[in-house]
Amino acid sequence: MRKIFVSIFVFFLTFFAFSVTRVSAAKILTSEKGTVTVAKGEVVNDDLFIGAATAEIDGVVNGDVFVGAQTVKIAGTINGSLHAGTQSLRLENAFISGNVYAGSQNIAVTGANIKGSLITGTQILNIDKTSTIGGSIIAGVAVVTIDSQVKRNVIIGSGMLTIGDNARIGRDLYYATGSNQANISSKAKIVGVTHKYEAKTPQPQISQKQTSRFFATAKVVSSIVSYLGSLIIGLILVKLFAKRFTGAVGMVSKSFWKSLGIGFLVIISVVPALIILLITVIGIPLAGLTLIVLILYIALSKIIVGAAVGNWIAAKLNWKIDTFWPFALGLLIIYVLKLIPVAGGLVGFVVMLIGIGALILQTSKAE
Repeated sequence: MRKIFVSIFVFFLTFFAFSVTRVSAAKILTSEKGTVTVAKGEVVNDDLFIGAATAEIDGVVNGDVFVGAQTVKIAGTINGSLHAGTQSLRLENAFISGNVYAGSQNIAVTGANIKGSLITGTQILNIDKTSTIGGSIIAGVAVVTIDSQVKRNVIIGSGMLTIGDNARIGRDLYYATGSNQANISSKAKIVGVTHKYEAKTPQPQISQKQTSRFFATAKVVSSIVSYLGSLIIGLILVKLFAKRFTGAVGMVSKSFWKSLGIGFLVIISVVPALIILLITVIGIPLAGLTLIVLILYIALSKIIVGAAVGNWIAAKLNWKIDTFWPFALGLLIIYVLKLIPVAGGLVGFVVMLIGIGALILQTSKAE
């Protein structure tokens, strides 16, 4: 047991040490209150990490961009993917060769060319007629307007949806909205099939069946938002901590039962261990540290197991595709299974145990 907790403690320290080593190889721009700018004509030949009040990219970034800011404006070129957490995101005449993963209050896409997919959770999303999405749009949003070309699928969970006159959707449209809150122009072109999931307006007298349906719908919506968040976190982990992440995913396949057993051992012993550390007083900081790492492991467990499931399916079907899609599929399977009544809780618990065990095994191996 001592070895397990020592492994957790060591991993917590090396986690951040590894982070500094990996990120230091990339371009880092920070400004707590000011603006970080990649000027027009400037070229960044590496991944770019930005932390600022305002971020503006007018130049060229030959790599992925990770940005956390209150306001983000992209008017240049990103030859990679964009990962953004911001209050306001504007893509104005931008070119992005990869995907856009964004969590924001307001996203405006004007004259932009996104070669990959747009995956987002936001309050307001507007994509104008001069923009092009080369992949799919997957979004959980309060109000969304799409008037652009989307070459693959559009999958939307929204309070209010508008598909404009100039919209061109290359495959299927899936949408779920409130009652009578979808406005799809007759001039819009949808090559595939339109799948409509419209919530009915609740009656004044709410039956038990309606209440159950409401909570079931709320659970599905929260799962979609959580899935998108986990997907983005997983991609960031692959980018920043590829070796450790891949190693932990491999442990799920190579040492499945061992991972499950160690995960179970940690869960049943962590509470007594924390109590002992708290009683000693001197162990209080270690107790807090251990609890933080355990919470981190629990959050990462479904991502680790989802990636392992996706890799297993890809290997069985001999898929020769980018690793993103097996990971996205495996994670989706985990979330769908967790929605099953009763059995879903058991699935979630087992996934948590396996993920924790795999992370600890990888940490022990690395150290």
